[in-house]
Amino acid sequence: MQKQVKKTQIMEYLGELVLSQFEKRTPAPVPEGITLEMLEDIAKRGHMVYLILGALLKLELPEEYANRFRGQVKNSILQTLMQVVEARSLQQKFEQAGIRNQVLKGVILKQLYPTPEMREMSDIDFMLYEESFEKAEEILAKAGYGKLQEVKHHAVFLKQPNLILEAHWALYDKNVDKGQYQYYKDNFRVVQTPGTQYTYEFSKEDFYIYMIAHMAKHFYENGCGIRNVADIYIYLKEYDSVLDKKYLNTELQKLGLTKFEEHMRMLAEILLGKKEATEFYNQLFDYMVDCGIYGKGENGVWGQFVKDQAERGGSLKTWYYFPGIEYMKEHYPWLEKHTWLLPVAWVMRGINGIMNKGKREKKQQVFSMEQEKVETLQNIYRSLQLNFRK
Repeated sequence: MQKQVKKTQIMEYLGELVLSQFEKRTPAPVPEGITLEMLEDIAKRGHMVYLILGALLKLELPEEYANRFRGQVKNSILQTLMQVVEARSLQQKFEQAGIRNQVLKGVILKQLYPTPEMREMSDIDFMLYEESFEKAEEILAKAGYGKLQEVKHHAVFLKQPNLILEAHWALYDKNVDKGQYQYYKDNFRVVQTPGTQYTYEFSKEDFYIYMIAHMAKHFYENGCGIRNVADIYIYLKEYDSVLDKKYLNTELQKLGLTKFEEHMRMLAEILLGKKEATEFYNQLFDYMVDCGIYGKGENGVWGQFVKDQAERGGSLKTWYYFPGIEYMKEHYPWLEKHTWLLPVAWVMRGINGIMNKGKREKKQQVFSMEQEKVETLQNIYRSLQLNFRK
């Protein structure tokens, strides 16, 4: 983590860069102690190339940096244009074919930013409300997409050279995000898009709830980046005055996300609304910047550890070797019916950890962490009160 003065400087200056893009003006000069390499790294890992590097290009930069930043910004713009055109085309194809569909997240948020390229996205996300994906896969194949894999609750497709699409049959995984999975399974929360028969969208309130829930899912599993904070700021700037706050509060409470939303909304107000930060928000911001866009594997332990520690006590090492039953069910679903086999699952997990290089490295990174950082991360996850295994 950066030293305290650096954390404060970085938060303030990143907020200045993003706001300068929103307000279409030249940002303040780069403060002493912050390097262009540091800002470039944050921009690339956080998928905020246009917002950060685009803003820096309005300043007088050394030619080496200016040329490199221009190339990255150009690629970001081209990717955005392709994604927007492709999403609209596929939505029309699904509508014409009678496939109930809904475009998710980034495509919608792009429309709220001052210009679409300000909001980067990794892929195009569709929810398909059909029992069979066969017809949809035929349409995707004709559009040039090849299926790469199925992961939990969605399938991943690639259109060369770099258009990725995720087709979801559920918004959440029933083994990991139980509360969220059940919430959306029990209630069909979308409405027909005006002028269509098979295309759906969230209401303004339900989109915000889903946006927060999706962010919380990533935060709980591996951490997530500050681009999500910019999304909150933009969304509330557009719709805060018309949102039904009573409905929002009720539904966020059902999902167990009241505290999470409260803290993330406050962080957005600090980063882009120029409110003063407390030590907690400095730590939260620093952690999220370090996460990149979708976190790191070693971050996946904190949500589960804090939850289990509150229930069972014990040290991080004890939990790491012998996690609680609910966490183990996520990775060994057969424990749902055979909880008495938990010791067997612990042995299997241990063997897998020894054999898998990635898991060995993850363990080393977690166990080598300084105690001060362990306590900071525990405090962050306790404060956010995330529990996806209700």
